[in-house]
Amino acid sequence: MSRLVIGISLFALAGPVTAQDAAAWRDSAYRLSAEMQRVRDSLRQDDSQTEEIARRSGLVVSATGDYRALAEDVLDRFDAARRRWFGSALPSPVGFRITLRHGESWSIGRSSRPQSVSIAGLPDADDAFRRAPFDAEEALGNAGKAAQRFLGEYGSLMMASAPAAIRSWLRAGLLLDLGVESRRERAMYSLVTGVGKAQRACVQGDAAGCAHALGIRRSGDPDAGGEYYPLVRADLLLAALEQGGEGAWSRLIGNAGASVEQRLAAAAGIPVDTLLLRWRDGLLALQPDRGPLDLSSAGLILGWSAVILAAGLGIARWG
Repeated sequence: MSRLVIGISLFALAGPVTAQDAAAWRDSAYRLSAEMQRVRDSLRQDDSQTEEIARRSGLVVSATGDYRALAEDVLDRFDAARRRWFGSALPSPVGFRITLRHGESWSIGRSSRPQSVSIAGLPDADDAFRRAPFDAEEALGNAGKAAQRFLGEYGSLMMASAPAAIRSWLRAGLLLDLGVESRRERAMYSLVTGVGKAQRACVQGDAAGCAHALGIRRSGDPDAGGEYYPLVRADLLLAALEQGGEGAWSRLIGNAGASVEQRLAAAAGIPVDTLLLRWRDGLLALQPDRGPLDLSSAGLILGWSAVILAAGLGIARWG
């Protein structure tokens, strides 16, 4: 109670609080509005420090000083990778723009911009899809890493235009920022270590088991078990797009009302069971020729473990 009395007394002694002048408040609001507009404009067009570096098949790469030297290499890598799965398809008929930035973001009263490199798909209209994440400097200073980041963002834009059935089935997106080798190795590991009945059947070459474990077609077996991680679904979808070649993405997202199974078959240009078995064979081919631990090595390790355990027990007994 004494603290409350002291607080009220101090407030009374302080006198009335002076309201902010209306004109000053209005000026502050105008400045904030102008600053926000400049941020929005920076996502639509390049500033005077940004230079267009190169154009490739409807794509344009631009960069500020720090990243001009690698911008063309980034564009070549990105274009080759996106054509592998999407051909010439774009997230939107009005284009897109992805800008990767590093450095200080816009702030009130400052006029400096972060360093950036951007890839746009023409016509790059005002209402095109836009993404502008901040990245670590090491991710933008390497052409391979930068292209991978662009590809991950591009995959997110493409999925935004995909049918709800595909987005719901995929769950975690295309995960293109993982890189091909990393994604496929993880998918292979998930495939061969699955413990469910359908997962084990899939490893053995049963297409129906694969379809259940991937959430494409439900098994009538109540003991079929669970499903693979979402990353495995992403790997299968990318395999279908690669199998189908040019136009695969358009076939995937076409035919309103089609099931996931029908869409995958349309994208790949082959029946889903055939796709599943080819995908499974491709993953199993990634297994190492030799297991990480053979019998002789296992015996040696067990022997030394026994010696160490016996020594430990002896020490404990006589200590």
